[in-house]
Amino acid sequence: MDNMKPKLITKQAVVIDLVLTVVFFVWITTILKKHVPWAEAGQTAVLLGAAYCGLCLAGVFWMALNLFRVTLADQMLPKTVDAKQSN
Repeated sequence: MDNMKPKLITKQAVVIDLVLTVVFFVWITTILKKHVPWAEAGQTAVLLGAAYCGLCLAGVFWMALNLFRVTLADQMLPKTVDAKQSN
């Protein structure tokens, strides 16, 4: 019976999550550049500081997307299994 369960995560979902994470990383890095206190060190240092912090936030965003997707798929799974068994 366990073989009949559908996958909770598909390859398409992983690609969508990765694209959304990259977009989030670029967006959050541009926001964080204004808050890095290394302005006298140069633009490269500011960009590296913002990217370093943005990488951590993008990782949390990626984990949240995956947890949401798995939870949503798991919540929808019993409804589809019950509907198939009643037919």
